Amino acid sequence: MATRKSAAAIAGPRLRSQLEPATPTPDDIDDEQRLLDLALDDLDLSDLEAEHVEISGCRLTRCKLAGSDLDKLILVDTELAQCDLANARWADAALTRVAISASRMIGFAGSGASLQHTTVRDSVLDFGSFRFAKFVKVEFADCRLQNADFVSADLTGTVFRGCDLSGVEFSQVKAAKAVFIDCTWDGAKGLASLAGATVAAASPIDTLAFTSAVTVASGITLAHPDELD
Repeated sequence: MATRKSAAAIAGPRLRSQLEPATPTPDDIDDEQRLLDLALDDLDLSDLEAEHVEISGCRLTRCKLAGSDLDKLILVDTELAQCDLANARWADAALTRVAISASRMIGFAGSGASLQHTTVRDSVLDFGSFRFAKFVKVEFADCRLQNADFVSADLTGTVFRGCDLSGVEFSQVKAAKAVFIDCTWDGAKGLASLAGATVAAASPIDTLAFTSAVTVASGITLAHPDELD
């Protein structure tokens, strides 16, 4: 019950029923640019570089932001669907009421970012970095986060549902009331820092995998008595 309430408490983006179509190019977007209430479809904004850009009330569909460097980006009431954010660098970004779905975020770097009321679904975030990021009412659902880095992130109350967390680094995170449901843990690191979190798995095999991962992370070796003779 607590898990469902945590997920339901996440507010979705508040978008107008009619959004104005727009086709800005990287040359059109400067520092402190504001993009408001727009429908942005099939745009190539790869390698865009700017600071303090604000995107509010927008829907981005199949847009390419791979390699973008958007320092202190402000993203509010925005949907991103089937977008390419691979190797994007959004340091100290602020995301509020944002929904990301079916997107490619391999190597995404959001160090120091603040995410509030944000959902990330059916997306690939392998090798993503969220060092020192703060998550408030955030859910990752059916995502692949292999070898992602959450060192020193605040994951308080964050929900990970059906995610592949193989090789993820959790060292020094804050994880009070975080919830992990049916996740894969192969080779995950820093699990001792997940004190206060809840781990739930429908499969006994997944439960055993997590237990084994915690044991290894604690420096304990499991062995059969016959191996010690």
